[in-house]
Amino acid sequence: MIRTKVIVGVFLVYFTMVFSSSVNASVELSMDEGKAMMNSKKINEALQKAGKSKVVAEKVVTLPKGTFLLARTVVVPPGVTLRGAGLNAMPILKVWQNNQIPVVKLGSDTKLENVVIDGQGMRKSVNLKHNGVEIVGASANQRVRNVQILNSRIQNFDGNGIFLKYTDRVRIVGVTQAQMMVSNIGYAGIIGYSANNTTIQKVTVRDIGVLGQRWAYNIALTEVYDSKLAAGVQAKVNPRSEGALITDSYILNNAVWEGIDTHHGRNLVIQNNTILNVRNAIAIVSITLAGDAGTVSPPQNVVIRNNRINKQSDYMRLKLARSEKFKTVRGIVVSGAKLKKSRDAVYATGIQVLNNQVENVQAISVYAGGIVIQATFGAIVSGNRIQLESSGRTNYNGIVLTANNKRASIVGNYIGRLVSAPIEGIVFRGGQNNGEWNNAKWSKVSGYGMLLSKNYRGASLFANGSLNTRNAKLVMKIADTNDVVVRNTNNFTFKK
Repeated sequence: MIRTKVIVGVFLVYFTMVFSSSVNASVELSMDEGKAMMNSKKINEALQKAGKSKVVAEKVVTLPKGTFLLARTVVVPPGVTLRGAGLNAMPILKVWQNNQIPVVKLGSDTKLENVVIDGQGMRKSVNLKHNGVEIVGASANQRVRNVQILNSRIQNFDGNGIFLKYTDRVRIVGVTQAQMMVSNIGYAGIIGYSANNTTIQKVTVRDIGVLGQRWAYNIALTEVYDSKLAAGVQAKVNPRSEGALITDSYILNNAVWEGIDTHHGRNLVIQNNTILNVRNAIAIVSITLAGDAGTVSPPQNVVIRNNRINKQSDYMRLKLARSEKFKTVRGIVVSGAKLKKSRDAVYATGIQVLNNQVENVQAISVYAGGIVIQATFGAIVSGNRIQLESSGRTNYNGIVLTANNKRASIVGNYIGRLVSAPIEGIVFRGGQNNGEWNNAKWSKVSGYGMLLSKNYRGASLFANGSLNTRNAKLVMKIADTNDVVVRNTNNFTFKK
């Protein structure tokens, strides 16, 4: 049943109902659900043997193609790789009749590759214990580090596809977006609490959320927030997620809540992603307190660039259809923090929203639109294209500055066709947007300290997708719903 051959001095084992951690450690597996206990026992023995080995080649446990029912969680010990035989021979792991445990747990310096993890969930309700892969450290000072999940499929879980907590340097990467997929998930496709230096690259995260529930995320990086802890203690016990690259990924089909999200994250780059059929496409926000008390702990140093939201050619390429069920109501939202009882905000800083294309944002509030910023200091919104396609529609606003934005730079953006009055290309929708650091006195909307320049309305796209400015006109007035005339020109650096 086992044949071996040597290639460049390394033994490769071909399997028929067999897996091994080395040529001397082969074991037979059963695909009979009645032998789930035996499958778990054999896999665990091979993993433990690999973990104890001092030989690098023996730290790889390879599973053959097939469906394997398990009696308990597969725990991959530090330094071990668990992989399938190949992209065309991926094993399927399922836990038998238990949706209260994860299928796989990964320790430090581990790798999961070419494996299908199936939770067998129906996505009819949320069960936060029903997770595909868990990577969890003991504390913020005892993180799980250097973990890779490559070219695998995690599917059909009522909780989370991949759950991170107290981690550092986790990579979730596909050779292509089709080869690394997280799908049919009840709560979050990939979620990280106090997760540092996370890379998510060429991953498809799709079909997320349970209709009727309030929250669901394709990708979220956040923290466990305890309002009873002092700020300094919170920062030590449950620090923010810091450092992430989310790039070249497909974020699809979330009718419930947010596609790419961070609460209080810092040093994040979100770039080159394709987002379709997501209610709130990208949300870079603060921690929301219970009881409608407001928000605390703003995000910092976040770059959002070259993402495409609801682009028609992406629908065609990925063979998705628009529908009322999956309408987008917010494109890109950035928000700092403000307590309801306080007049002053705590600003989101280091924010850059650059060269994104945002289409078909069917906002349901005059405070929403293609791009929305609130309680920011020094935010840069530049080179974005909002509703330039003839298909679809964006309601109300192209770019919205709600309350408490200071010294923002809104430059070189192109805005096309907007519907649903009141229509505004660029608009202030609240007070205290100015150049002051704080709000020592009540101030209505002013342009003080902001750069609002070279933005255009009426732009469109040529058939080849390039920018058509033939009918575009310079935005000459920034709408101001507080009835304070900001300045009747857009070709001006506003100064106090």
